[in-house]
Amino acid sequence: MKNTDHRSPNCFVKPSRTRRFGPPLVMFVFSAALFSAPAADAADGPIAPCAPDAVSSIPAFGDPPNARNWHPRDIATTWSAPACMTWAAQPFTVLTALAGSFKFDGTANDLLRRFGAISAWRGIQYWSVTDGRWDILIADATALDGTDPRSRRADFTLSELKPGAPLYFAQQDNRSSGAVVYRMSVDAIRPDRLVITAENISPVSVFIFTIFDVGDLKSTYIFQRLSPTLWGYYSLSGAREGAALLISHDGSYLNRALAIYRHLAGIPGNQEPPLARYESARRMPKSPIIKQ
Repeated sequence: MKNTDHRSPNCFVKPSRTRRFGPPLVMFVFSAALFSAPAADAADGPIAPCAPDAVSSIPAFGDPPNARNWHPRDIATTWSAPACMTWAAQPFTVLTALAGSFKFDGTANDLLRRFGAISAWRGIQYWSVTDGRWDILIADATALDGTDPRSRRADFTLSELKPGAPLYFAQQDNRSSGAVVYRMSVDAIRPDRLVITAENISPVSVFIFTIFDVGDLKSTYIFQRLSPTLWGYYSLSGAREGAALLISHDGSYLNRALAIYRHLAGIPGNQEPPLARYESARRMPKSPIIKQ
């Protein structure tokens, strides 16, 4: 059975508690510019393109994207979380990084509008390693007027998507028993660069089991213009799994990150191939990493 990790981005993880149950739920994954570089084993941990001018010192972005899961044993004790993703220093079970590029002749504001169109996330597809088929990842999604999942509203306007202003939305994926509320914020917005972060502020449950507590899912997305019609994308997502999760879900994390990337890049979610066809051992093939 073949499983791909497409290691380009770096991801970090620290275990906090052991959880057991079925496949992980959808989580917001942050995107940023994609860079190709040395072999994955040359890195001490995830390195993200936090500096606005980081692109100038890094090789070209690629498509299809590169991705990697980082677990605690993969991270050196000397590693420090990226400056624009300090949340990654918290204890996570797994960090998933994905880096790619896509054609787009719009501005960062146009990408921000796409990101803020929460209702359009409904119906995103991904390859389910559990079921062995293309499936719906996000069954429902809506912007919220506050933290109450019942306060559904229209998608966010560009005037609302301002740096530092917390916004809330709800998603229900194909595994969860109900809607999960997330808080998102625009960390940086420039004509050629966009950085967004999100985290869950309500638990994620399957039946009677809580598999992710509040704050257990965090992601940061970075978009960086590479040319007038080409954008780079990098995402780093952290998951702190609960006791209900029994086995490794590396393949699922990779495919979910890919689904988010494809949605934001305007690429069909069910386009072959997925990053992982089957679930397998956590140790995956080597590939390039991202360097700042």
